[in-house]
Amino acid sequence: MVKFRPFLGMHLTVGDRCLEFVPHPLFSEDSEAVFVLEGSEAFVYQVRDVKTKVLYALKVIKPLYRSKHVARVAELLRRSPHIPGFSAHDRICLTMTEHADLVKTYPDLDYAIFMPWLTGKTWTGLMQDPAASAHYTRQQACTLAALVANLLRNLESLHLAHTDISGGNILLSPDLQHIQLLDLEGLYMPGVPPPSFCSQGSPGYQHHHLGARGQWCPEGDRFAGAMLLTELLTWWNPRVRAYVADHAETLFQPAELQATGSPLWLEVRNTLWSIHPDLPALFDRAWSSSSLTTCPDISSWLEFLFSLHPGLPVEEEKPG
Repeated sequence: MVKFRPFLGMHLTVGDRCLEFVPHPLFSEDSEAVFVLEGSEAFVYQVRDVKTKVLYALKVIKPLYRSKHVARVAELLRRSPHIPGFSAHDRICLTMTEHADLVKTYPDLDYAIFMPWLTGKTWTGLMQDPAASAHYTRQQACTLAALVANLLRNLESLHLAHTDISGGNILLSPDLQHIQLLDLEGLYMPGVPPPSFCSQGSPGYQHHHLGARGQWCPEGDRFAGAMLLTELLTWWNPRVRAYVADHAETLFQPAELQATGSPLWLEVRNTLWSIHPDLPALFDRAWSSSSLTTCPDISSWLEFLFSLHPGLPVEEEKPG
């Protein structure tokens, strides 16, 4: 067994692809520094097909989060290319069953994910970009909120939930007309055992009253989705942005969630009212909900957005 410590010049073979690790763009002169991003549950390495030069991602799951659930999610995504926002379906989960030689050589690669390398700005990235925020318009807000609500509604209608909806897990196209979901490994699926660690959500999107399994449930995206949709719908207003600290990753800080009366809370409600007088009531129902199950479903948000702007472009689910 060999500890997985990739270096420049190292090659891996996945299926019929020979892959090489690429230098980190900030440390190109360091012959040992490969391009890797560390998240809370995984390391994501950028690798390149030696023959085609196409870039891919190798997501190495940290030991505490490796489980059969990762493979189950990968298989579901492989069978679900028709769901908008699931274009990260073209992925391979490395398991002892399918890739025995590789996993025996590098046990750290057990349940690692090999998938296309995605580029673009996340919603959090847009919020942290002063220039992009200043150019964000009310019309873009409604369009983007409809796209996100449609995606989450599709998941909920299939009894699925992402379980960690946040601005950092929404990848935007440059024109803000298309979105993709990131970090799908914790996906809730009915009828299967829960993963080793059930998602409690991300700070700024967590309901105050979660059960033992956190957001790993059919209603797991309702509150986080409501907070994300509120961000999308109000960030165009400079008065809202003025109450948010520079470089903040969320509209509301954890201590502010579900508390009433703050200047930011009031300005958010005023901004929602400016879009439609009944919209704050939907926000209030989510904000004051006692649990995820009592939080309005995502369809309520989508129906409201359609009633405001019937011509909003929404990616429809294609027959699978």
